[in-house]
Amino acid sequence: MWKTESEDPYVLQKINEKAILKAEKELGINLPESYKKLVLLQNGGFIKYNAFPTDRPTSWAKDHIQFDYLLGIGKEDGILESADLIEEWELPDGLVLLHGDGHTWIALDYREVKENPPVHYFDLEDEEDFRLADSFDEFIAKLYIEEI
Repeated sequence: MWKTESEDPYVLQKINEKAILKAEKELGINLPESYKKLVLLQNGGFIKYNAFPTDRPTSWAKDHIQFDYLLGIGKEDGILESADLIEEWELPDGLVLLHGDGHTWIALDYREVKENPPVHYFDLEDEEDFRLADSFDEFIAKLYIEEI
């Protein structure tokens, strides 16, 4: 899953299960088990994949979105920064941001659940908010490499 790069700005300090529990308490949610396993191996970073298929065109492409890194657990450049970014970019409350650049975001959507959230895509310029996958596991399973 993880790409090995010497310079990866998305890799955060190594964490343990206690830090994950603290993050979940701070966020008021239960993170998906598969996300927790990934960040225990490496706390965020570039991944071997770069795309997720969509059944509708987006500002990125006609049949996929970009997803080449996963945010880890941390207050700076991590999922604990979600509340500040949500406020700054006027996104809906109840999200945990996994990837984004300000104009587009991919998030765990906790607006209606406290665990096992769907994964949503947000495009602020096109005012889009749609479900990509019913779960983080489904999302990860469908990632692929799009030749650029």
